[in-house]
Amino acid sequence: MRVDFTLPYRHDGTMKTVLVISSFVASSRVGATASAFCLRRLGVEAVVLPTTLMGRHPGWGPPGGGATQVEQLEDMWQAIRKQGLRFDAVFSGYMGHMDHVALTARIIREVKEENSNAIILVDPVMGDDGALYIPEDRAQAIRTDLLPLADILTPNVWELSYLTVTKANTATALAQSCKAWNADVLITSVPVENEIGALLVTSQDGFLVQHKKFEKVPHGGGDALAATYLAHNLLGLSPRKALEFSVASIFEVMSAAKKLDAGELPLVRKQGALVSAPPLKSKKIDL
Repeated sequence: MRVDFTLPYRHDGTMKTVLVISSFVASSRVGATASAFCLRRLGVEAVVLPTTLMGRHPGWGPPGGGATQVEQLEDMWQAIRKQGLRFDAVFSGYMGHMDHVALTARIIREVKEENSNAIILVDPVMGDDGALYIPEDRAQAIRTDLLPLADILTPNVWELSYLTVTKANTATALAQSCKAWNADVLITSVPVENEIGALLVTSQDGFLVQHKKFEKVPHGGGDALAATYLAHNLLGLSPRKALEFSVASIFEVMSAAKKLDAGELPLVRKQGALVSAPPLKSKKIDL
C-alpha cells in the first residue's frame, strides 16, 4: 500500500537533521524507537545515539539488554562527527547511566559550537506517578547539567513538580512554576477537570490544548509528542501551532491504541495521523 507524504503546512523544503540521544527498545514504541519514527515521518532526519539496547519495555517484564556503555556511545559519536553532519537540533531523552548525562551535555555543546542555531530539546525522563524511576543522583545530574542547555523542555506534570520543587495542580500555577527557566516548556499529562492536556509555556505566553482522558494508554506518548512538536518547530510552525498539530496527532494515535486494544503505540499503522490530523484548538493561559 502506498502511503503519500503530505504536510499540513508549507516549509522551505530543506532537510533538517536531529541527533536523538535516548533509549533504543527493539519491540516497544518508546524512547528513540518512537521519537525517531515521528521525526522521520514528518520529513526530519534522525541520527540515534542509543543510551540503552533493550528488547522490550520494562513494563512488560525483564527487558533484556541494558544501558549502553558510555565508551561505546563516545566511540559512536566520534564516528558520527567524522561524517561531517550538521545538526539542526538535539533531542535528549532517557539517560541509561549517570555517565550518559555528562556525555550528552558535552555533545550538546559541541553541536552548538558547529551550529549556534541548533535547537536543544531536553526531555527529562526520570519519573511519574509520584516517584522517580531512575536513581536520585542521575535525576539531579539531569537537572544541573542538561536543563540549563535546553531551548525546549518537555517534562510531565510530576517531573515538573520534582524539578521545580512545587506542587502546582492547575494550568496557571504550572505555567507560573516554570517561568524562571530560560526555555520553552511543554508540560504533558496536565489535569483539566475531567480531561487531560498539554501546556506550552514560552517567555511571553502560555497555551493549553486539552482532550479526552484515557484510563490507560501505552508507554511512549511523551516521546512521540516531544518529537512531533520538535519536528513542527524545525519545519517552521510557530510554537502555538506546533502544539496544536502535535497534540492532535498523538491524541489520534492514542485513540487508535485504545480502540485496537494495542499494548504499544500503533505508530506505523496510524502514521498518517502524524502529518494529517486536524489541529486541536488551544486556549491562552495567563502567566
